[in-house]
Amino acid sequence: MKIVYKSFLVLACLFLVFFTSLKAQNILDYNNIEKQLDKYLTYFSGNNPGAVIGVLQKGEIIFSKAYGMADLSNNQAMSAVMLMNIGELSKAFTSLAIMQLVEKGKLTLDQSISDIIKDFPAYGANIKVRYLLNHASGLKSYNEDSISNNEEVLSYLKRQKQPEFEPGKEWIYSNSDYAILAYIIEKVSGLTYIGYIKKNIFKKMKLENTFFSGELTPEKNVAKSHFKEDGIYKTKSAINKVYGEQGIFMNVADYAKWDLALYTNKLLNCENLQKIFSVEEISGSSRKNYYGYGWALMERNNTRYYWHGGSGDGYTSLVLHLPDTDKTILILTNRNDGYDFLKMSIQIAKLFDKNLKL
Repeated sequence: MKIVYKSFLVLACLFLVFFTSLKAQNILDYNNIEKQLDKYLTYFSGNNPGAVIGVLQKGEIIFSKAYGMADLSNNQAMSAVMLMNIGELSKAFTSLAIMQLVEKGKLTLDQSISDIIKDFPAYGANIKVRYLLNHASGLKSYNEDSISNNEEVLSYLKRQKQPEFEPGKEWIYSNSDYAILAYIIEKVSGLTYIGYIKKNIFKKMKLENTFFSGELTPEKNVAKSHFKEDGIYKTKSAINKVYGEQGIFMNVADYAKWDLALYTNKLLNCENLQKIFSVEEISGSSRKNYYGYGWALMERNNTRYYWHGGSGDGYTSLVLHLPDTDKTILILTNRNDGYDFLKMSIQIAKLFDKNLKL
């Protein structure tokens, strides 16, 4: 019996050593990762407009760091808790809100603009809600230099005589699509766009540090925007208030809560959530469609990656979501110039997953 017992102990110890060794191999060297990240982010460090990097695992922050300056004019350093404009990453909130209304039976994806916005020009009769979501509408994209709110976008589109192509037959990215979706949310829900999003998304996910651009006040912890002009960075106070396609300010901690919604049915059931992350084939299109509902959906080397970039008003951002490993890389910056952020986000992702094939 003693021999058997001793043999058992030896085997148990061997298994313990094996699994401890295996676990050690899978533990990330965060010190080394941070050093490499610091090299990637040199352009955003020191006395330059900065950036905040967030790495999320299924809604949990596993790494976050701030670089550079939040406000050059006041010599204020960037902090990871600061709010920044996420730009067109706001589209994902709009697409989810639309699918909530579909789920509640208040809207269908095959209804047209004219079904919902009665005074829209006749050409709206052929533009379905699904075409707005995946940029197959043909709506002419508004000019951000001359238009700064939703009313101006609608007025601009009402002056158009026809779409730029036959709806549903082509794919061309247009910021006008999501501005009109914001109107549709208002018409169908009976709430303002801001009111609907705050009630049905922000409140449910406890996004306590997320605001619309029109709600910003001096006491909000916002990193100042910076524009590079003649080699010099300057701050400006002008903020675009075209909701639906942009207009949301948040920080990494709140984005992590939003990221968690991608893995639960708290905001939307799995079936409708899956529709957001699906590409609808556009028959006869001259361009390959890779756009779902508020997300660019791509695949390379049998690895799926979903992403979206945002820019405007002196901010640039990008989110990269890796559904096969449940990781998300978030890059927020307070400047209007920068790198190839998609390439950078993939490089960052590889630091946290050496087996990533992108």
